[in-house]
Amino acid sequence: MKVTFVRGTDPSFAEHLTKTNMAGYYQTRGIVWERHQFLCSWDEFDNYEVYNGQIRVGVVRLSYSEHTTYLRDLQLVSDVQGKGIGTQCLDIVRHHALKRKSQRLVLRVFRENPAIKLYESKGFTTRSEVNRLVEMELSLASNN
Repeated sequence: MKVTFVRGTDPSFAEHLTKTNMAGYYQTRGIVWERHQFLCSWDEFDNYEVYNGQIRVGVVRLSYSEHTTYLRDLQLVSDVQGKGIGTQCLDIVRHHALKRKSQRLVLRVFRENPAIKLYESKGFTTRSEVNRLVEMELSLASNN
């Protein structure tokens, strides 16, 4: 199947998916979900629903600075995790960042999140780590 992004129009879907996927990490760290903060970020970020064929399977959220695209969220429903959809999403995000003429793509991930292996396989490297929250970067400068 082909993975595509469609402009996000359903913040409730994105919030539920993100909250569900992140619950274990948040519980471990004593982080309380802030619905108001999520809804404010919905208005500030570029939000995309991820489709595998005709089926909505996730959400991708992006923000930007002058030369950087920030991957704020890449959340997939559990049924499709580990099946290559995350890889396809990262390829789409990379292409999007290049179209915006970004020089780098940056994300943050909890150290114990198995997605780190995916990010590393796509060329992301660790920039910093604070309290087991890892900031990773993919340089795009040579690709512009």
